[in-house]
Amino acid sequence: MPVPARLCLVIAVIVALLIAVVTRTSAAAVKAGDLFDLCKRNDPQLNECVKDSITKLRATFKKGIPELRVPSLDPMVVPRISLNQGNGPVSITSSFKDLHIQGFSDVQINSVKVDLPNFRIDVDCYLPWFYTWGDYDIKGQILILPISGNGPSWSNYTDVRGRAVITGHEVVKKNKTYFGMEDMKFDVDVGHATIHMDNLFNGNKALGDTMNQFMSDNWKAVYSELKPVINEAVGTLLRDVAKKIFDKFPLEELFPM
Repeated sequence: MPVPARLCLVIAVIVALLIAVVTRTSAAAVKAGDLFDLCKRNDPQLNECVKDSITKLRATFKKGIPELRVPSLDPMVVPRISLNQGNGPVSITSSFKDLHIQGFSDVQINSVKVDLPNFRIDVDCYLPWFYTWGDYDIKGQILILPISGNGPSWSNYTDVRGRAVITGHEVVKKNKTYFGMEDMKFDVDVGHATIHMDNLFNGNKALGDTMNQFMSDNWKAVYSELKPVINEAVGTLLRDVAKKIFDKFPLEELFPM
């Protein structure tokens, strides 16, 4: 390799190492207070304080939280999720790929209940709407009609009410106490849903249009069976965000005295 080429390679390696060091240093140095408003654990208005702090975070949803390697939350993207509903009025086997969920920047936090001694946080929220799109694969029966197909799909949900329950346990590291998150359950109820799937029945337009209209007319029954997919999709992503925050910052920093 000629000398100039070797010199360029050495310089490139040095620059890459410097960037890596700076990135790691920045990530290590970030404080909880740099990312969101902190609430004192003995504050009699602790729940309201946390509610306000979460509300202010909405501005970061579109860009994510680079300091914690959290990607954009609006839209959220779920690589793959599956549902096997074997009985009831909707009996389907389905999977969704690259499922996008848009609208969380408009979330309104109704209430928050923080129970630090028992490592539990409850959050009730409201969304005017959220919209999903992605590729689907489905086979089964909806009410009295068979359904099958694969291709693009979209859904629109309005008047959305959600509840998240975060549970955990105490974890002590280097004399600091952390919220060892065990789970986050997310439950979504909607006032109305419109669900549309392209390419049903191998692209038979007449049958596909009939099924999409049927699903719109019977959206409550359809949504009640697809609800586990929405709950799991949203829960999976928000669970990852919450865990990154709790793993990064001790409770002494998140909720100072």
